[in-house]
Amino acid sequence: MSAEPKSLRPGNEGRRLRLWSAPLLILSPVVTMLLLSLLSGNNMFLSKPYLNDELDYWRLMYSISERGFDFGSTEHLVGYVAPIGPLGSHGLSPVAAWLWYVLLFPMTDSALVIAGVLMLMAALALLYLIARPCPREALLIALFTALYPPLVRYINLSMMEMPCYACVIVYMALLLRYEKEHSGALPRRGWTLPLLFICGLYCTVLRMSNVVLFFPAILIFCDNRLSLKLLLCLVLYALGTLAFNYCFSLFVAPYPDVLYNLMQSESLGELLRGLWQNTRDNILNFLNPASDNSLPQAMARYFYLLLLLLLFCKTLLKKEGGRLRLTWRWEYFGIFAAGAGCLAIVIMIYFVFDWRDYRTLAPMAYGLMLWLLLRWNGEGRVFRTSLAALMVFGLLMAPEAFSHVASDPRFFPDESTGLDYSQLFGDEPCTLGLYGTEYDLALMKDVPPNVGICGGIYEENTHGYGMDYILSRPGDPSPSPDYYEFAGSMEGYGDVYRRLDP
Repeated sequence: MSAEPKSLRPGNEGRRLRLWSAPLLILSPVVTMLLLSLLSGNNMFLSKPYLNDELDYWRLMYSISERGFDFGSTEHLVGYVAPIGPLGSHGLSPVAAWLWYVLLFPMTDSALVIAGVLMLMAALALLYLIARPCPREALLIALFTALYPPLVRYINLSMMEMPCYACVIVYMALLLRYEKEHSGALPRRGWTLPLLFICGLYCTVLRMSNVVLFFPAILIFCDNRLSLKLLLCLVLYALGTLAFNYCFSLFVAPYPDVLYNLMQSESLGELLRGLWQNTRDNILNFLNPASDNSLPQAMARYFYLLLLLLLFCKTLLKKEGGRLRLTWRWEYFGIFAAGAGCLAIVIMIYFVFDWRDYRTLAPMAYGLMLWLLLRWNGEGRVFRTSLAALMVFGLLMAPEAFSHVASDPRFFPDESTGLDYSQLFGDEPCTLGLYGTEYDLALMKDVPPNVGICGGIYEENTHGYGMDYILSRPGDPSPSPDYYEFAGSMEGYGDVYRRLDP
């Protein structure tokens, strides 16, 4: 009998899969960037910030790279100041996301984009080392990462999404390992639980809704059963969340969003009515495929609901002896509850329209899907078929993800003057107010880093809200002479007015 060809031997196939699976997993974000570059004809690694939030993040990290924390308040909107520090309405989140990068590398136009790709790659490398996925699981995760439409949509933006994806990836890897250690499938290590807690805390700093990620870890810690220990841990969890939110809010300038407006209610009844109205409107928008005139975004919402449905079914149902039987699996329930909790936070106290809920829920959806993919080989054919169908359904979000690269203006020249305007403002930390909230990268680069830039001046009665300087661009009114005096001009931008001493 002739020997089996070497290329067909299972051992060689397994070695080949192991050889390629890890690099493909770790480099999947680069594959996405190269694919977008090919489709757009632009180098995605040179993407500049363009949207207002991107510009705010870039400007904040630019000031930190140049001055540490010695700069004027970036209030984001005139009249809303953080109780402590100059970090504005984004608070500590961008600092936690990108401080490492600005300490190590120069603050180029595309710095935050490159930092996001590096964080994703590092997170996927840690996933491979911590969770030890088999080659097929690693290749599936690599494919899902490279093609997951919400990740594709934001990977070339200077936004918080990529850091959020990165921290959720590491958290899910640590959670899976902690679960296996607790069940006895792996030997216990003293570092797993502390690292899981630190990673969960980091996730929560990046986005407060990520606090729900602690719930499945608490269930595992409490042996996945109802007990006094679980009740005590949940009470501490609730108190810890409130304490964390209070401490975090000290560094955040209030922003007039849903939660802020609800907290201004004059009575409990008014607060509850406002909460109910916002929740009801958000549920209707979430379920209505025409609410944003965007079918791909509707698919993103349905994708999230189907993920929760799959997790709920896996919680209650288990196939034994060829038949489905009712059961209760805590490991699936914990992840389901985390996903449902994140959705509840968005529905109740956030916005459901355009890209806001889409980008907030997308990293959590990725994390839930990742947790399921890590169980690919440990589950039956029905589970794998359901998961594969869900991945295919998720591709219906793709038009939203790929269409933005065709007309993206972030590769056009920023028209920065490159002039030194520091003499206008001096070297001390100060604030510059803008009429409206429209600005661009050129202005963010040309205004000295000690100056906090704040938008939101619209009318006469906001001229005295405490901005040290006001920039009056072409078409803007001049600030009232009762509050401000002419200080000089910024060539290409407009006139600068300095606040009069009280």
